[in-house]
Amino acid sequence: MTRKKEHKAVFRPRARLLELLGDQLIRHHRIALFELVKNAYDADSPSVDIFLKDIQSKGKALIEVRDTGEGMDLETVLNVWLEPASDHKANKRKQNIRTPRFNRLPVGEKGVGRFAVQKLGDQALLVTRRAGHREIVLDMDWKALINNHYLEDAAVTVTDREPKVFTGDSHGTLIRITGIKDDWTRGDVRRVYRSISAMVSPFSTQDRFDVRFQVEPNKGWLDDLFSAHKAQESALFHFDFTLDDEDISWDYNFTPYAAIKADFSLLQEREKHVAKDESFEFFRLAPPEEEKRWKKRNNREKIISLKEMGIGPVKGRFLVFDLDREVKARLHDVQGLSQFLKEQGGVRVYRDGMRVYDYGEPENDWLGLDMRRVQTPAKLVSNNLILGEIHLDLATSTALQEKTNREGFIENGAYREFRYAVMCVLTVLEAERKIDKDAMRQAFKTRKETEETGIDSPESAIDALRKKVVEAGMADRLGTYINRVEKTYKEAREVLMSAVGAGLGLSLVFHEIERGVRGLVYALEHGQSASKVTEMARQLAEMLEGASFLVRKSERETLKASDLFRYVAFSSQSRCEYHKIRLLNGFEKLQENNFSFKGSRRMLTATLTNLVDNAIHWINVSGKEGDDQRCIWVGPSRDLEGPAIVVADSGPGFQDPPEEMVKPFFTRRLEGMGLGLYYADMAMKAHNGRLAFPEHADIDIPAACKSAVVAMVFSSEGKK
Repeated sequence: MTRKKEHKAVFRPRARLLELLGDQLIRHHRIALFELVKNAYDADSPSVDIFLKDIQSKGKALIEVRDTGEGMDLETVLNVWLEPASDHKANKRKQNIRTPRFNRLPVGEKGVGRFAVQKLGDQALLVTRRAGHREIVLDMDWKALINNHYLEDAAVTVTDREPKVFTGDSHGTLIRITGIKDDWTRGDVRRVYRSISAMVSPFSTQDRFDVRFQVEPNKGWLDDLFSAHKAQESALFHFDFTLDDEDISWDYNFTPYAAIKADFSLLQEREKHVAKDESFEFFRLAPPEEEKRWKKRNNREKIISLKEMGIGPVKGRFLVFDLDREVKARLHDVQGLSQFLKEQGGVRVYRDGMRVYDYGEPENDWLGLDMRRVQTPAKLVSNNLILGEIHLDLATSTALQEKTNREGFIENGAYREFRYAVMCVLTVLEAERKIDKDAMRQAFKTRKETEETGIDSPESAIDALRKKVVEAGMADRLGTYINRVEKTYKEAREVLMSAVGAGLGLSLVFHEIERGVRGLVYALEHGQSASKVTEMARQLAEMLEGASFLVRKSERETLKASDLFRYVAFSSQSRCEYHKIRLLNGFEKLQENNFSFKGSRRMLTATLTNLVDNAIHWINVSGKEGDDQRCIWVGPSRDLEGPAIVVADSGPGFQDPPEEMVKPFFTRRLEGMGLGLYYADMAMKAHNGRLAFPEHADIDIPAACKSAVVAMVFSSEGKK
């Protein structure tokens, strides 16, 4: 029988662990620099200087990070800095040992941040000095160290010398990095500057920690950067809050620009202060469970305490902007603000004044603001409309633990409660903002086309049409169609008002009536031929019946895609001519791509008309002039999963994701109902197809019409 043998063994880390801790663990150079700045903060330095020299030339490039903090002596370098995963800072936090000058708790705790230098370059020189001690120097060649087999063999030389860098009574730490790994561009430098500058709150007044940035040679790369303080002047909505153990207090301010108040006297500043908000949901309702909606929340089983949860207190500030057309017209630097919000917008988190990366970065929508906005776009804010700061106290937010890769908190129960608390605060801000936002919309509302004809409801639209028909002497020819319009409207109203979702369906019918009647009134006023007006009236009645298809059955017929365009072109051509827009018939040159399908002519005509109507509107908004700059192309395509009718225009293009644009009541039109694309999407789904927003390269369309592209894609099984 073989005797059992036991062997004692120890882990022997390979030297390449240094590479894993630096180059591969830390995702990009912004986080690497962030770690070095955090070290300066923990060293009790009042500031840190970052110097980039010849950064475009890898052979000569140099990065320096220098602080005037405590510095290190020989023992600290040997027994702390050179110990990966040292618990030196973590123990200070647990024991509440603060720095002597600025009373700081260390924000670092993992003991791996020092290897961020390896992410930036292959060689690093560390020079450090503690007050009253000699200067300590480490010269590290990361490539040489990593080439060793085991970490225990990767020796570095530590030099103890008379001060040469920190002379006299000075002290601190200097890290000089060469052998730079990445190619740096002007855009990289600007992004890094903005990221590093945001490591501390730009609006904080206590415990200031200044980050100074210098690039040599100075090529003007950092000139004219839009600052947070400059952006603050453009914020219309201001919200400050304090979330204590069991309640919230907040201050809200609406501050319209002087130019807005001068042009719209009814718009005035509004402020509101609440010492204790009794309606705040966080303390009463638990966070929504996974896979459940926001409304599916349960009452909390017991009174909660932010302190006991290891989260609070939580303080914060939100600056919310408005980029609607009327507001942008009164801004001095629209492009600068828009770009700044695109790059810097969002909600950031700070702990003891130091930023917790990477909340608020463009790629980290940690609150889901952009996704929330899809649901109620008129009320909710998105990342490109907000500059937010959330401030935590390091001593009391112990349950919020940072990830080793320095990209946010571990998503434990405390983090979920913290995120939920911030979301609840945002609902308070959004409710107050909506009051002033609605007031602004009302003030900015210009006369609509409907107001020019005296039409402000479906009933008045029908009455106005009858009057115009009588005046034109065409009552005998058009009376039948007007009666059909009125009859269909009344039937749809009765059915939809008693059905689930009646309000939405009824709005769709209203939308079709008002759009069609405007076109008819225009045709009558501008002397269009009787035959053309008669055909438009017939199509209006059929399009309206198409809208009611959503609540009652409708016969289907075999149609050609080119015929559907012909119906739409007939009613849309007069509007295009008036607005000097070319409506291009893509079926003429692509007859081989024409196709047939079975469906509701009324419903699909309304769908295609909506798409053309949107294109006309946005081309007008774009302000472009000239035939090549004002055109709409409608034609067939076989480039998608099924045959499609494509509408492409030369307007400003889409700036929102498709899933947002097809939601009901989403609109960027000041007077829009936000139902056109939603209706189109439902109509295509009812025909077993879909409404698509293909990329320009995916389909063959004219070069002049490559701005907004929408496709009515039909099922390949149903084509003929």
